[in-house]
Amino acid sequence: MFLLLTLFSCALGLNPMKIAIISGYGSLSPDMQFELQNSLKWFQSAFLVEKSQNPVEIQDIYAKIPEYQKFTSVLVQTPTHRVNMKLHSENMKNLLNLADFLVFIVQQNPEKCSRDPDLLAEALPIVLVADNRPPLAVMSICLQNSPRPRNSGFFFDLFRHEILHGLGYGLIIDKSKLTEKKSEKYIWHGANNQKIPSIRHFLDFDELSLKAAKIHFNCQNMAGVQADGELKNHLNEYIFGNELMTTHLEPHGNVFSWISVGIIERTFNGEKQWYHINGTFISTEANQYSYGKKFGCEFLENSCEDFLKIAEKHKIGLKLAPFCRKSLCYKLPGNAQIFKFTDKNCENRRVIGDNQKWCPMAKNLPLNYEISPCLPVG
Repeated sequence: MFLLLTLFSCALGLNPMKIAIISGYGSLSPDMQFELQNSLKWFQSAFLVEKSQNPVEIQDIYAKIPEYQKFTSVLVQTPTHRVNMKLHSENMKNLLNLADFLVFIVQQNPEKCSRDPDLLAEALPIVLVADNRPPLAVMSICLQNSPRPRNSGFFFDLFRHEILHGLGYGLIIDKSKLTEKKSEKYIWHGANNQKIPSIRHFLDFDELSLKAAKIHFNCQNMAGVQADGELKNHLNEYIFGNELMTTHLEPHGNVFSWISVGIIERTFNGEKQWYHINGTFISTEANQYSYGKKFGCEFLENSCEDFLKIAEKHKIGLKLAPFCRKSLCYKLPGNAQIFKFTDKNCENRRVIGDNQKWCPMAKNLPLNYEISPCLPVG
């Protein structure tokens, strides 16, 4: 029991979430294991939960995660410790009783990883008692798929992203259907008068999130928090950019914003809220989210082509990042020099998840550039 008391501190009421990763496959590479531990520290600081009245038992694990029947011992990673532990032991029994949330590493199908080079990891929640938060999740990792380029904190974002899914973000369905919104048909206007029939889908559990999103985008008419597609697992990549819970992670940093705070806090079935976020802890990061800030309803309701046409009429001082236009010029903060967008720093990129849609995106520029009138030629 002494070991478990050092792994977790016991407390009653609403307290920091006691979280651990369990793997029958040993440790990850040093850089991944380091960021995995850092992500657990983040969750312990960011999430507050009530103690479940239904502790997990070893038979629950065997029933829900059958591949763990073959293991006699596992590696346990908590925010502060990494230890080997026998599955059938008093320490494991105590761990199951004390922990609020356990993520089990499971084997990923190599063929699935090969078919999708962008697939890095997947996580799924496991609900044991109806209308109660999931006490377990499984996470698989495609070790052969490696993002390039990436910064040193990429795996930190990857594990945060997947563990949030394990907690239910985008994967728990609103059984009451109170937060479910009807999809909307619209036309995406591309370059060269291209017209693409499209559908907007909206995430469930967006009551709190929508309030934050309306403020962020400066659009009080915002209908809902747009999802990546019909499955509604992620935030829409075009609308939310480098937010942590979009479909694909940016290699150089992703932000857990107030929009995602609202989604995860409202993700629950039944009468009691499952998750409470420590706003003081996450505010520094959440307040840094700037993608699409103050772009207005014109951005949310139009294609990038239409939005940029509107932007061209209001050139001075407009912050368009990450979008660009070769007919426009820009300047950087603290620099009076005016630059023109060129093929080198403004390129067409495919909108994630849709092979037909493309947007002109700035390349190798900081996100705080602003549009400026071009200097007259001659």
